[in-house]
Amino acid sequence: MALISYLLAITMALTHCLLALAQPLPPTIDPFYKPKDDSWKTKVPGSILDHRRVTLPSIFPGTESPLTAHQLLFVTRNASNDPTTSVTTVIRPQHANPKRLLSYQIAYDSPDVNCSPSFGLQKDAHKNARAWNQLQMMFILPYLMSNGGPLGKRPFINVPDYEGNNAAFTVGPQSGYHTLDSIKAALDSQEYTDIDPKAKAVMFGYSGGGLASEWASELHAHHAPDLNIVGAAIGGPPPNVTNTYIHVNGTQSPLNIWAILGVMNAFPQVNDSLRGDLKMKYGSFFLGPLTRCTESDITPPKIPTNANVSSWFDSGDNFLYEFSDILNDYGVMGQYIDKQKRPKFPLYIYQGTKDNITAPIDDTDALYSKYCDAGTVVRYVRYIGQDHGQTLLTGMYPAWTWISARFKGVFPGFKCSIKNVTKDDDDGEDGGDDVYDGLGWLGDAYQDEVGQETLVEGFRDL
Repeated sequence: MALISYLLAITMALTHCLLALAQPLPPTIDPFYKPKDDSWKTKVPGSILDHRRVTLPSIFPGTESPLTAHQLLFVTRNASNDPTTSVTTVIRPQHANPKRLLSYQIAYDSPDVNCSPSFGLQKDAHKNARAWNQLQMMFILPYLMSNGGPLGKRPFINVPDYEGNNAAFTVGPQSGYHTLDSIKAALDSQEYTDIDPKAKAVMFGYSGGGLASEWASELHAHHAPDLNIVGAAIGGPPPNVTNTYIHVNGTQSPLNIWAILGVMNAFPQVNDSLRGDLKMKYGSFFLGPLTRCTESDITPPKIPTNANVSSWFDSGDNFLYEFSDILNDYGVMGQYIDKQKRPKFPLYIYQGTKDNITAPIDDTDALYSKYCDAGTVVRYVRYIGQDHGQTLLTGMYPAWTWISARFKGVFPGFKCSIKNVTKDDDDGEDGGDDVYDGLGWLGDAYQDEVGQETLVEGFRDL
């Protein structure tokens, strides 16, 4: 009897160990995230250093996932344009079209690297990382669903860890470099994924994902001008992180703390200064998000949504001015755009005029003008009276149709255009039922030349 009990105990222990081994490791302890030697430092951005197959959960509970995925460890640049590495997840839907790549920048908004999509998208990852990342895959659901055809009609999906291995949330240039280099790596991964190296790439992201997508668009001509990007859909971006901080402090305070910690992760001088200035009684509140998706013996206290974060520091909001050079250089969109260096591909930007999360609408208005003045074609949709969450939901279908039209090669005209959508508008593209109006095609002559049937088919065929 004792022997049976002993063997049973050993069996249970082994089973527990095997289950533990089956679970994905977080980036902080997973050896895949570390290059095997230092030779990578001389390689060009986008170079693939390692790859692996990973398992994704099904979007629909109780069913097997039809998706397959590979992860790529690749070379990129940090905020200071120095060599570093990051990871991207390349997802293949059933019946995928190897000539299309959708780079989807998830809004994971975290100063904890263990919240990165490469971890959170995997089956059986930490619950916080799973919840934050897997839920957002619903925002590209049409591109994940199965559809047949000679070559298939769904694009491959590229989901980069654009905050990098130091979780530099809101540090714009780093997010831009990482996004662009992840696309390059994905296009060079044919050996593992079957993607066509000449595939058309479209970028998409909302909120924090919109931040990464905008910076990638802005830096494309500077960092990766030969990368085959044919469009970018950017929703709810924060064009100025300082203005965003002021805009949401006391109403969306956790967001401000995540953003401050992200900047601290990237810049040691900011980290040292703010840790020294932080009032002791707020230490666990402020530093808690650094282990947001990490197993911790002590659960940090919940951050009050209405907290005045500036009051947590002895010097108040002085850090906004002490480090204004950093916040301006790495947190203000539009500074890399000019007529010589600007996106040659069209943009689709949308935001609610009452956005309560990212930034005042005036900042996005100015960003639109900056792109247009430089010669980039932009379709700008302003959802009148809608906040961040409302615009996310209202704007999904119009963004999908615009992305799909770009994959189909439908040309969005030669001029910038603005549409103001009100709550009284009918459902449909941009809140209206006119497909031409929705995607910004200009003039009856252009519509007649392309043909309404061709355009409608472009939307229907994702």
